[in-house]
Amino acid sequence: MNVLHLVQHFKIGGLEKMAVTLMQKSRFADTSIIVSLEGTERDAVNEWPALSAFEQKLISLNKAPKFELSVIKKLSEIIKKHNITVIHSHHIGPMLYASLTCLVNPSVKHVSTIHDAWYLKNFKQRVITKVLNKLTKIHWVADANVVANEFYNETAIKADSTILNGIDFQQFIDTDDATARIKLNLPHDKKLIGCSARLEPGKGHLDLIKLLPALPKEIELVFAGNGSLRFSLMSAAVSLGVVERVHFLGNVQHMELFYSAINVMCLYSQREGLPLSILESMACGKVIVATDVGGISEVVSNEQGILVKPNDSFGLKLALLKALEMKHGQCIREYILSIADANTMSEAYDHFYNGLAS
Repeated sequence: MNVLHLVQHFKIGGLEKMAVTLMQKSRFADTSIIVSLEGTERDAVNEWPALSAFEQKLISLNKAPKFELSVIKKLSEIIKKHNITVIHSHHIGPMLYASLTCLVNPSVKHVSTIHDAWYLKNFKQRVITKVLNKLTKIHWVADANVVANEFYNETAIKADSTILNGIDFQQFIDTDDATARIKLNLPHDKKLIGCSARLEPGKGHLDLIKLLPALPKEIELVFAGNGSLRFSLMSAAVSLGVVERVHFLGNVQHMELFYSAINVMCLYSQREGLPLSILESMACGKVIVATDVGGISEVVSNEQGILVKPNDSFGLKLALLKALEMKHGQCIREYILSIADANTMSEAYDHFYNGLAS
C-alpha cells in the first residue's frame, strides 16, 4: 500500500501534524509520502525543522493562491513515479485536487479526512464538496463524532468512519516546569495560561488579551504559534496596558516544553474539529479551558477541564480562575492516553486503507 498524503501547506498546525504523524506511524510508512500544494521544501524545513528527518518524503508543489490545472498533472506524475495506490487528502483544497486527480487516475483510491465542518457554511465550498462526491468516489473519515454529524447535516453525506486524532505520547511528556520556563525565557513566579494555535482569526487570542486586565496580575498569557495577527495582537496588548503580561513565543519546535511551562491550556476558538493542541497538553497533564465547539467535548470532561460557550467572556474568566485550582498531572495524562494514542489512530487508518482494496 503506497499512500500519498496531500495537505495545503507545511505550516505548523494540528492538521499538518496529524498528517505527518500518520505518515510516520503507519505500517505503510516506508512507502508513503506527503505532498503540500503550497510552498517549497526549503520553506517547509525552515519553518518546521523536524521535517528534515524525512525530507526525502516531502514534496512541495509551490502552487499559487488560485486554481491551477497543472497541479493535477503534477500529482498524476507523482502517483506514477511512486506507484501510489491511495491518496489521502486533508481539508477542502487538497480534497478538490485529489478528487480531480483520481478522475484521471481511476485506479487510485481517495480517502479524505474531515478535520472540521465549519467551512461548509460557505455555499460555494458546500457545493464543491457535494459535486466532487458525486463525480468521484471519496471515502470520508471524520476526526470526531460531532464533526461527522455536522458534515452530514451540511452535505447529506455520511462519513464512512470516525477515527479520533492521536498523538505521540513518547514525545509529549511533562517535564520540570522551572526548567521549561528557563528554556523558553518565561517568568518563574507567574501563573501562565497558554494557547497553542496559529495567530489567525477565530482562535480566540484577542479575547484572552482583552480579558487579561480583569484577571489577577500574577496571571500572564503565553502564545505558541505564528500568523497574520501577530502585530495586531501585540498592538492590542500595548493599548490595554498588558503587553508585559503577554508572551509571544512564535513557532516552538519542542512543544512539550511549552506545555510543561504553562499552568492551564486555553483554546477559546470559534470553530474546531478535534484539535491536537488539546490532546498534547493533556498528555502533559494540563487542565483545559476551551470553547465547547467541534469534538472537544468528546475528549474533555469536567475532571480534565472546563468548556465554555462561544462569546462568553465572563464564563471564560470564571473558567480560567477555576482551572488554575483544579487537579492536574498524571491523572489527566492517563485518561487521554486511553483514547488518543497515535498508534491506535494509525492502526485504524491502516485498517481503513486495507478495506478499500477488498
